[in-house]
Amino acid sequence: MHRFYTTFEAAHLLGVSLPTVVNWIKGRRLKAHRTPGGHRRIAREELAAFMARHGMPLPPELDGVLQTGRKALVVGETGPAREAVTRDVARGGFTVEQCAAGFIAGARAARFQPDVVVLLVASADGGETLAGLRADAELAAVPVVAVGLAEWSARLRAAGCVAAVALPLADGAVLAAASQVLSLAAASTRRRS
Repeated sequence: MHRFYTTFEAAHLLGVSLPTVVNWIKGRRLKAHRTPGGHRRIAREELAAFMARHGMPLPPELDGVLQTGRKALVVGETGPAREAVTRDVARGGFTVEQCAAGFIAGARAARFQPDVVVLLVASADGGETLAGLRADAELAAVPVVAVGLAEWSARLRAAGCVAAVALPLADGAVLAAASQVLSLAAASTRRRS
């Protein structure tokens, strides 16, 4: 069983041509790294996640690669803050996707169906992204953890965030908030049953 696949092997598993795989990598739709010799390699976990995201059937050799655990969507402007939050949440075993704020966040959330959304906010009301998530019938129940200024915490909760984590971020703070939010949601569901 491979840990990494060549682009040729990935093309075979995906049922597409080699140039298509290369274009997906160049377009940053499929993650790959380069070997010291300059060849592209795709991690089996990334290949399985890509196939799952796009509704492709997983071949037998990729069965069991994807964890059916918790999923988190990290929403915010591209940069070091979003990357740090993504790494923090992923350390806790979450499957994490990230995207920019705005309309794309709602579309990504609808497709990815996260258990929790981590929203890096630029205003005390959470902006249009939070309003859109709360207004969408299918996404309204997904808990949102906001990351923003400490003085915004009360307003963010009033706007629909379940928790707010203050900047500057303490190591593990976002992961702890996301895990706590999901534990509380699970406990609430058990009480109602």
